[in-house]
Amino acid sequence: MEHKIRILFFIENLSEGGAEKVLRNLVNHMDQTRFDVTVQTVWPCDASRYLAQGVRYQSMYAARSRANRLRYRLEAASGLAYRLHIKDDFDIECAYLEMGPTKVMAASTNKKAKKLAWVHCDLKKKVGDTEAFVKKTADWYRRFDKVVCVSQNVRDSFVDLFGNTPESVVVYNTIDDAEIQEKAKAPCPVLKRKLTALAIGRLTEQKGFDRLLEAHNSLIREGYDYDLWILGEGEMRGALEAEIRRNGLQGSVKLLGFQSNPYPYLKNCDIYVCSSRYEGMSTTVIESMILGNPVVTTDCTGMRELLGDSEYGLIVPNNTDGIASGLKKMISEDECRAFYAEKAAERGRGFRSDVLTGKLEAFLENL
Repeated sequence: MEHKIRILFFIENLSEGGAEKVLRNLVNHMDQTRFDVTVQTVWPCDASRYLAQGVRYQSMYAARSRANRLRYRLEAASGLAYRLHIKDDFDIECAYLEMGPTKVMAASTNKKAKKLAWVHCDLKKKVGDTEAFVKKTADWYRRFDKVVCVSQNVRDSFVDLFGNTPESVVVYNTIDDAEIQEKAKAPCPVLKRKLTALAIGRLTEQKGFDRLLEAHNSLIREGYDYDLWILGEGEMRGALEAEIRRNGLQGSVKLLGFQSNPYPYLKNCDIYVCSSRYEGMSTTVIESMILGNPVVTTDCTGMRELLGDSEYGLIVPNNTDGIASGLKKMISEDECRAFYAEKAAERGRGFRSDVLTGKLEAFLENL
């Protein structure tokens, strides 16, 4: 029997964020006749909810407690986390997220394994003090065989910071297009009243929902009549709620929290808007195109790879005025929405899961 490639994907958890979602998509579609896949997290989760049968799962700690969070920081900082918690003999070891997982896997003692570090975002825009970040992390990355970047823009940013040692490559995220189409058939839990724009993401500064609310407020004051839905949770919820109250936007804005199935909302909205300050390769923009939604997005990392020069979606300046102008155009021009809905569906057909997974599998086998 031909030897299956034993591969480990290491990440802090499975249940939050875009990187976690695309990892689930990836491992659930990998060919189990060729790959023996293990996912290991720092914090435990109900893996049966997220992982296909046959994908192995383990966690470092039995519970997410204050004591274990301290233990994790100490073990990662001392280089002991790998030795204490990763026991099996893998052919390929993947740190599937920046920072914590990369630090842990950089201390690997498995000299036979090929080691990969995934980068999901524009590090130059995420970290703030790039000089301090490079000083802190350069030794981690030098211990990997390759760095996998989710878009060309992400790779360009990484190379600007670290050079090309180790070699960095671009491998696009796996998107489960069939699951998206199937889950979108469910009834939308919120009644749509009028033309509706939708945004999805963690309520963090990165996602720019503060700017989106400013843009929305200016359009409402100008007389544009539409609703804005935002799906997600995060540390900025309180500030966003206060902004909504301060400007009297309760009638036109809904903060709908985290939704395990966002696709009925996507299917029922009229415009998808990405207000991010920076990204890597936006999963939600890809998902919205698979469902044929016209897209308005800031000119952030990865968007021109996805949308061309506003060929498949409207790319606007990365500021509040840009978001407002893009929304205004989509809201007021029916022909514009129809055009970008058609172009989005056309582009979305290029993100079939079998194609994207096949490219990643070929890359892993060629290691």
